[in-house]
Amino acid sequence: MPSLVAWLDASSEEQRRMRDIIGLFTDRESRDELGLSAIRDPLGDMLFPGTSVLHTRARYLLLVPWVYARASTHGNPAAEADNLERTLIGAIRKTDDNSGLIGMTAGAAVRTLPSSMYWGLLGRLQIRTDPSASRADTLAEHLAANGGGDLDEAGTQHSAWHTSIPKPPPGFPKELPGGFALRRGEAEWLRERILTTTPGTLLAHLTQDGPGEDSRAPWEDPAVLRAPGDAGAVLEDARAFSAVVHGAQLLYNLILAEAYEAAGYDAVTNPVDHYRQRLTAWATRLPEHVDLKTWNVDGLIHRVELQRGQMVPARTRRFVTAWTALLRHSTLNDLADNGEARALVTRSERESKGAQARIGDSKRLVNWSGGSGAGALAYRWNSVRRMLVDLHAGLNTQTGANDA
Repeated sequence: MPSLVAWLDASSEEQRRMRDIIGLFTDRESRDELGLSAIRDPLGDMLFPGTSVLHTRARYLLLVPWVYARASTHGNPAAEADNLERTLIGAIRKTDDNSGLIGMTAGAAVRTLPSSMYWGLLGRLQIRTDPSASRADTLAEHLAANGGGDLDEAGTQHSAWHTSIPKPPPGFPKELPGGFALRRGEAEWLRERILTTTPGTLLAHLTQDGPGEDSRAPWEDPAVLRAPGDAGAVLEDARAFSAVVHGAQLLYNLILAEAYEAAGYDAVTNPVDHYRQRLTAWATRLPEHVDLKTWNVDGLIHRVELQRGQMVPARTRRFVTAWTALLRHSTLNDLADNGEARALVTRSERESKGAQARIGDSKRLVNWSGGSGAGALAYRWNSVRRMLVDLHAGLNTQTGANDA
């Protein structure tokens, strides 16, 4: 079973990226059809280190360590951790605050457990003391649970989990009063972890200046716009990139819509009109997000390459720089019928997807649902915002009010 072996051997960071790809693929508005993820994902990591589109609630950052610390004392810790995570699903389902529960529908039969989704972030925030350790390795290092533990090279015992982690409430994991609601001490501890391990990032800023609950993108939130220093600079680049390439995403879908209607498909109603209207709206709003005359696209790519530790793929660099140059000398309101723009988008999809490209292949349009990668890049914002809202709700709780 090579695929399973490859999955198990992958690092926590690689597994997070794999799951992000799966999550994005199932979200038709967020799919990467034009090879933009090589820039999108590093920008997301700079803004919100360690996060994933699959993260739902902040308290999982405590629930998973609590489960693993308890399971490590069991004769078969891996099986016990699996069992306790599934037990916890039932406990949370019974509470009033269970939105975002992983396994809400499948219950204990859920295939992907919270620990696998949050493992990378637990390491990034150093809640796990060894960020590179697998779940099996972490279960073996159980000093926090039973006073044992392995010896390091200096002969010192160490714990798999941060030693100051708050204790679970009574009855855990069969009961979890309050569900996902963070107790005051838990929220304060998580804020300290974020501030300590991700200083200067937008994520750290938002632990002290909380976001609202309704914004669709980070730059729509007043707290985000107050971010100082490098966090603000990264945000401006991320916002500009999102706005610039959104035109390409919409044009891509317009090209598909035209081919869809020409092929006689009609399950989607008036897609051509829909995307022409969206392109017109995009052209009107673009100056609100970026000054094309002054925006330094080469500076963006350099910033991203420093984060990646490697070059941005040549095809992505070519497309983004050529697309930006085209916008600078074109009439934006006429972009829908711009032959050069259409050629750029068509080539980018072909270079990114090869034989899987939709443009020019009417057979691949049969199952087109009316939108593929048409949503503006928001860099995991929905997931991050939800966790930050949780954090600030806990910080604003009266001490002892939900400690029972």
